[in-house]
Amino acid sequence: MSTYYDTMQVCKKWGHKITAFYRSSPEGRQKHCDKCGSETTHVCEHCQNPIRGFYHVEGVIGGSSPEVPLYCHDCGRSYPWKGRLLLKRFAISLVKPFQYLVDAIVGIFKK
Repeated sequence: MSTYYDTMQVCKKWGHKITAFYRSSPEGRQKHCDKCGSETTHVCEHCQNPIRGFYHVEGVIGGSSPEVPLYCHDCGRSYPWKGRLLLKRFAISLVKPFQYLVDAIVGIFKK
């Protein structure tokens, strides 16, 4: 059985995932991010190893696309988007409880 990691392409600034199928589906590649316009990469800027993408398993269809990594699996150095991505995740975690509160209030007024 043949298994392998595909390569992930990510925008350098904010860590937006462009594709987790860089090798197997080249039509999904982009030179610039369609969300923020920054350049994209598919390799670690320190060791030049590919960023791990989707894990292909022969004979298995489906699966989940991996999250954008913060560190290189080979050299262990952080990717350039690490700080901004962590900040974004933290901000979302602060806003989430208020979203539930607003949804609950809206639900009361809809009745």
